[in-house]
Amino acid sequence: MSRWAILALVTAAHGFGALAVLAVAPLAPFLLDSLQLTRAQVGWFLPAVYLGGVLMSLPAGWLTDRLGVRATLGLGQFVIGVGVILAALGANLAACLACLVFAGFGFSVLNPSSGKAVVEWFPPRRRGVAMGIKQTGLTLGGLTGALTLPPLALAFGWRIALAAAGTLSLVSAALVALVYRSPAVTAVAPAAARVRVGELRVFLRRPGVLVVLFSGLVLSIAQSSVLAYLALYTRETFAVSAVAAGQFLALAQVGGTTGRLAWGAISDRLFGGRRRPGVVVNALMGAGAYGALALGAWLPAPLVIPLAVIAGAGAFGWVGLYFALVAEIGGARYAGLLTGVAVAFAWSGVLVGPPGFGLLLDATGAYTVPWLVLAAISLAVAVTLPRPRPLVQRDERGFTGAAATPLPSEATE
Repeated sequence: MSRWAILALVTAAHGFGALAVLAVAPLAPFLLDSLQLTRAQVGWFLPAVYLGGVLMSLPAGWLTDRLGVRATLGLGQFVIGVGVILAALGANLAACLACLVFAGFGFSVLNPSSGKAVVEWFPPRRRGVAMGIKQTGLTLGGLTGALTLPPLALAFGWRIALAAAGTLSLVSAALVALVYRSPAVTAVAPAAARVRVGELRVFLRRPGVLVVLFSGLVLSIAQSSVLAYLALYTRETFAVSAVAAGQFLALAQVGGTTGRLAWGAISDRLFGGRRRPGVVVNALMGAGAYGALALGAWLPAPLVIPLAVIAGAGAFGWVGLYFALVAEIGGARYAGLLTGVAVAFAWSGVLVGPPGFGLLLDATGAYTVPWLVLAAISLAVAVTLPRPRPLVQRDERGFTGAAATPLPSEATE
């Protein structure tokens, strides 16, 4: 298979898995009414998925490096599908949350396995674009869910809509198992090349790597809060229907998809393969959009549509650059393992974001303070992330590797 066919396959796999586990976001208005939840309780669904992901993220990275992309990606999607279908059958909130935690175990392998596929199949100078395309799987899956699941829930109920999303993940798992192949040069790794979890300490002793990891955590707080509450915000602030609220979430996913594609190309072609500048600008975009959304009903109605797109770009657009940077810090040998660590940090932000947003919302009775908090933390990332010394060495041929010593800024990340 060609590298682009492989990229299409892993992007689709990422998309179907994301559609399934993130289905609770566009279905939030239906869950709120059907299960008689508070607005803070609505913020528990996404953290349940990501709790499972955090618990399994490091083992997922290790398994990816040990077993390869096909086995881990296919198995992960199977677990997602089963967990989401069981959540659709849950009798109450606790049962749904428990099943979503199980689905999160499968979700944990999507980034390490698909990221490793990109590192294996693409040379360094094309990885930014490839990783950006691959990461659009999440936003495209979310976009598809936001457009299709609310009408399906309106017609047949939220349980049918959620079960349909889980079924798509099972179909994608079978496709990956049947089609995916590793490139010949990496299909069989010698025993000496196997990585050990203990080798992570080499990376975790470096302050710059820790800054990158914590930036992912903070940006994920904003991302998950937008995902969990944008639909409810638009329905309650602008009195739109549940289906229309889902369409606003779809607009945010459009912004995120566009951002991931654009930043990949920009980082490869204009920034010489450096990833951090794009993450910084993206965080500034998010901060501005969240500050504007804090105006609530004071916003002119025509501005809400472009603001949803910009907020989505700020919330979702940075992820491809972030995981490309992490994978390049680790290099081909440690890409899966270090990506697993990055997933653990990023997804820990999801455990904080929606519950915190919901608590602030219930405490203040308005969306102003929660949006302003998201703006502030995004601005903090934009100020902090550029400060560490270079993390990745790049030569004129595009070779990348962890930078052991400071190098000229134009040749390093």
